[in-house]
Amino acid sequence: MNEDVISKLVLGKDKTETVTVNDVEIELRPLTSGELSKLQVIDKTGIKMKVGMKGNRQPNMNDIDVNAGELSKYQTEAMYKAIAWSMDIKEEMVQEFPVGVPEEIFDHVIRISGLTDDDLTVIRQFRKDESS
Repeated sequence: MNEDVISKLVLGKDKTETVTVNDVEIELRPLTSGELSKLQVIDKTGIKMKVGMKGNRQPNMNDIDVNAGELSKYQTEAMYKAIAWSMDIKEEMVQEFPVGVPEEIFDHVIRISGLTDDDLTVIRQFRKDESS
């Protein structure tokens, strides 16, 4: 691939946006496709699918094993990593933010990264909780 094209595509991750959270201005950058791929692996760790090899049947809800505690743990880890990468800080620092702040920042990271509800389970869960 042409190096000029690659460098133009990579520039997208350097396009930061300033957002205000709790009266503090924060610089965020969009996540890269590689980061999203890593988050998807973490995000799906708490979900185990059992797919039978008989015929062409589609998996149903009985074929999915979900440990709610484990799922929540991995979804939170994915959220913390996304924020840390976007802010270019250590994940441990994100864990020290007051309750509700990571979720608010995460919402901005999702928006500026152009992610959809199909990209991460944690996004769907976050939006479901938000609308409650």
